[in-house]
Amino acid sequence: MKHLIRSYSIGLLTAAIVVGITYWNSEEPSVEVKEKSPGTEEMISQLEEDGYHVVSNEEWEAQQQTTASSSDKEKEKSTLVTFSIDIVSGTNSTEISQKLQQANIIDDANAFETFMKENDYSRFIQIGQATLNSEMTHQEIAEAITSK
Repeated sequence: MKHLIRSYSIGLLTAAIVVGITYWNSEEPSVEVKEKSPGTEEMISQLEEDGYHVVSNEEWEAQQQTTASSSDKEKEKSTLVTFSIDIVSGTNSTEISQKLQQANIIDDANAFETFMKENDYSRFIQIGQATLNSEMTHQEIAEAITSK
């Protein structure tokens, strides 16, 4: 049995050596892949066939300017916000500031609350209803909701 295993081992070793020598001595075929890059017109036509629109830089810039000017006009139209606030007994300046910020009348509730306290408006908050808009200053809003 030893003889059989040794013979089998020597056969495997010989086969591995033959395959290794063949692998190291053979040259790999060199394959060069040359891709022809399509021209600008070919790329544009392919994109248009796929459903895309191709515009030049000048057309793109003109479109961006048109879009920007129309969005500015829309912003100007939509910037005025009017809000009617009901002030009940026990309402403090913090609650009012938060309501005004939620209604987009003021940008920063903390800044308005600080303004109210520093200028002594928070002590004179008047119960009732006040109509405010987003173009009013902190001073105007404070005067509208207080009796000072």
